[in-house]
Amino acid sequence: MEIIVIIGLIILLVIYLLAQDSKKDTARERYGEAVGQLAQITADKISSIANTITEPKDKKIIRLAEEDLASRNGQLYRFDHYSNKDYLKRLLTIDEQFKKTLNTLELSENKWDTIAHKLLYIGTIRQLSRDPSDYSKKKEKFIRENMINDWINDPILKDDIQMLYTALNYFGIDISEWVEYGDTVIEMHNLYDDPDIRKYGIITSIKPMKNNRHLL
Repeated sequence: MEIIVIIGLIILLVIYLLAQDSKKDTARERYGEAVGQLAQITADKISSIANTITEPKDKKIIRLAEEDLASRNGQLYRFDHYSNKDYLKRLLTIDEQFKKTLNTLELSENKWDTIAHKLLYIGTIRQLSRDPSDYSKKKEKFIRENMINDWINDPILKDDIQMLYTALNYFGIDISEWVEYGDTVIEMHNLYDDPDIRKYGIITSIKPMKNNRHLL
């Protein structure tokens, strides 16, 4: 009986937490959405467990390798601690475990290194073009101009802009073009139109966030 009560309290807590993230207008709508989300999460989890149990060993090995690749790619794509050069170096380092991942997927170390840098730089262009309070919105042109004009005197912004210059130079994009168009330059220069990116540029999704960073 005590176990049932504890489980019930946990479920209520989860529903409460999910409701807090809801953008619905009324409490009834928020909790209704939360119950629906919990039901979907539960169904997905049950389905995942069932698939795991019945999954052939060879397919499991590939799936785990793809998940490891997507995790590393995602960390590089969303990397924004530009002053932390040691951490970035670790993300770009191919250790023994990640080497096994690449071998499983028949992806060469050199090819992944190229993919990794492209994802890092595309992510840099995307993130620094967006409003950090709401990543679904672009920074206005005057803000991008101020970033370029003021970065030398701003120690925090300095690391950001130096990485931005590196990213744009990698793809042969002039900084003036970024100031004018922001991250639209990604589509203008077809940076995603790369067969290796399409095949191996998978990235993990992240939990929905109020600042919409998960939409990047």
